[in-house]
Amino acid sequence: MRTVAGFPASKRERGMPVQEYTRNKGQGFKYSIEYAMGEYFILRDHEMKKSVPDATIAGVAPGEAKPDLMLKMAIADIEDLAGMDE
Repeated sequence: MRTVAGFPASKRERGMPVQEYTRNKGQGFKYSIEYAMGEYFILRDHEMKKSVPDATIAGVAPGEAKPDLMLKMAIADIEDLAGMDE
């Protein structure tokens, strides 16, 4: 399977929303967040920084893992550098 920016091409082809986010702390790097129901992926400079492919990994019930919650969780992970480096 071909990969693009660390993702299987099929995920990107499904049209996952992408949100750009600039960290307020530290060096203020810009990150890309790809997110959908129950999953999110954080990238910086096309390098995967964190992958949460299943809501249960993040401690969220699948029925509650709406895209807007996944985006908020990704932003919190970026600000706290949870499970990733700057």
